[in-house]
Amino acid sequence: MRFFIQLLCFALLPLLAVASQPYQMPAGAADHEAPDIVAGYRAIFTCSAHFFAGRPLKDILKVELVDVQGKGFPDPVIDEKRQLVFASDPHNIYRRIAAYRPDMGCTLLPPHWQLSDVPRLPNVAYAPAPDVSALAFPAGDKVGLPANGVDQSFTQLEAVLAKAFDGVTYAKVPGTVTTAVLVIKRDKQNHYKLIAERYRPGFGIHSGYRTWSTAKSISAALLAIASQQGILELDKPVAIPEWPQGDPRRSITYKQLMRMSSGLYSGGANSAAVYFGGQDVVSAATGTPLEVNPGTRWKYANNDTLLLMRSLRHLLADDLRYLRFPYDELLHPLGMHHTRMEVDHAGNFIASSQVYTTARDLARFGIFLDQDGVHQGKRLLPEGWIQFVSTPAPARPVVAGEWGYGAQFWLLDTMPDVPKGTYTTYGNKGQYVTVVPGHDVVIVRTGVDPNGIEYKQDRLVVDVLKALKQIP
Repeated sequence: MRFFIQLLCFALLPLLAVASQPYQMPAGAADHEAPDIVAGYRAIFTCSAHFFAGRPLKDILKVELVDVQGKGFPDPVIDEKRQLVFASDPHNIYRRIAAYRPDMGCTLLPPHWQLSDVPRLPNVAYAPAPDVSALAFPAGDKVGLPANGVDQSFTQLEAVLAKAFDGVTYAKVPGTVTTAVLVIKRDKQNHYKLIAERYRPGFGIHSGYRTWSTAKSISAALLAIASQQGILELDKPVAIPEWPQGDPRRSITYKQLMRMSSGLYSGGANSAAVYFGGQDVVSAATGTPLEVNPGTRWKYANNDTLLLMRSLRHLLADDLRYLRFPYDELLHPLGMHHTRMEVDHAGNFIASSQVYTTARDLARFGIFLDQDGVHQGKRLLPEGWIQFVSTPAPARPVVAGEWGYGAQFWLLDTMPDVPKGTYTTYGNKGQYVTVVPGHDVVIVRTGVDPNGIEYKQDRLVVDVLKALKQIP
């Protein structure tokens, strides 16, 4: 399908002189409890949840913002006409603004920008999403499930879904909050069928949530597509223009970044200055030194993923093409029309976390992975790429009973009863797209689990397979 795209506004000129300097924190890390970060968190989450997912502020306060409630912060203010959200700290010292564009999602303005700067934000518009209500899933939204969301041929899944939503069964600590569970199975005619689907009240097939680090797996697929197209070579050093000739960081390869083995200093999973503070991706990800030799240490690092996408933008050398790339090359071809990859104010994808999508779009992504990166007979991902991402990273030894790590994907087959080769995306608060190779099964679970409460996706996988009588 062709998409008619218009570049409405894309300002990448040097920043105009303003009263304050650009906000930059080393490695993009910041105190999650800092009032400016909390205000930014409240602004960006309210913006995406309301304008993109269509959720009311009353429920957003109870669900998306539950971890930053009770701190005296005033409720965010939604400007429906201008599609803006304003949030501040209890003393009104920090005023954060998040702006929505229908085809771009939300962007948090940096502290040194004013309301008058909103028109400078990058904005690429696509034709409206096609009406696929009459097409069978996964190409469309027609599934034909009964009211309880369980295919009548697989009634044994009813009990599994009940447990998936009870907040206890799959929780390391009671209190998980599941928003969606989908089970997809390939039949004998090689068709993928949605055999179980259930949502938390307030969520549905077209209302979604932030992927958090499941975005990393989507970003990895984009790098693989670029490799398939000859734009880059995954075994070669990553191209980062901010690193000068002779810089030891220029020896880091794409595969080492994908395996979280860059050797760079980082805040680890802390990128709060980028996610909620308004810092740009480039200053956060490219300005840190090497701590150890590349490939010798495994350290989970948001910046490793951000560097991958920084390199893609540099190699494409065309900002409009870069902004279109995820949609033209992956999301729209797969039918993921309800997915938005959000950007910073300078037009960089915050691709380690900030993707808003729906459970069904995640299911479409999982089906694509289960098909080895082939869609409608066309290979989009290089041969062998799925095996690469689902093979343990050399710098992270396999430990029985602990989740393993491949390349921007987690590995579940070290857990009891989980079939060999099972791999999954994993996003904060419980965002999972799990593929069970050889079993023709994809399992999606999304959630808004409170901080500190972890969902045991590996146990859900085992129970689903037992219900389908695929494992004893």
